[in-house]
Amino acid sequence: MPHPPKALIFDCDGTLILSAELHYQAFSAAFAAQGHQLDRDFYFARTGLSRRALLASWIEFTGKTPNSNQLVDDSVRLAKILALAGQFRTNSDIVDLARAWGPRPSAVASNGEAGLVLAMLKTAGIDSLFDTVVTIDQVGVPKPDPAMFLLAAARLEVSPVDCLVLEDSAQGLEAAERAGMAAIDIRAPQSLSRIEALLACSAIQ
Repeated sequence: MPHPPKALIFDCDGTLILSAELHYQAFSAAFAAQGHQLDRDFYFARTGLSRRALLASWIEFTGKTPNSNQLVDDSVRLAKILALAGQFRTNSDIVDLARAWGPRPSAVASNGEAGLVLAMLKTAGIDSLFDTVVTIDQVGVPKPDPAMFLLAAARLEVSPVDCLVLEDSAQGLEAAERAGMAAIDIRAPQSLSRIEALLACSAIQ
């Protein structure tokens, strides 16, 4: 971005928290409870999707019709149990950046459900690092819609153009672009150097 950001907005799953396996296990159990199977490769090719978007993709792909509401509720409940048990890892580079950012404005914006996202952040001991947490519950639409990024910026009282988003999915990066925000794709080879530059900037401010 052409100038240093005034606020950072972090995605949760895959960015702050490495939780793909946790979600896969929860989803698999929820599918199995209805006599269905969630293929591992199918799931991991779609980790950036919201829960309902992934389920819709599975239904279209398989032609099967599970009880969608029950499956979503079960997968969230099981994922929360795993989250509270600490069945995930934090992404140390991104968490270090969140800690170094200190008291300056920061938020989490996630396609996940509020109770689950908050459980992961709290279990990881990083919930206090952020001024606000925005989830799909508050905006009703998942990324790539920009709504949750725009709500995060509004809550932080920072213009979207002054926000920097850290993301790990195509959906999140598109949402950031549509919100008028700069973004770092943490999967990209050059992302570590950009994060290190932000850490250096944080250390001297």
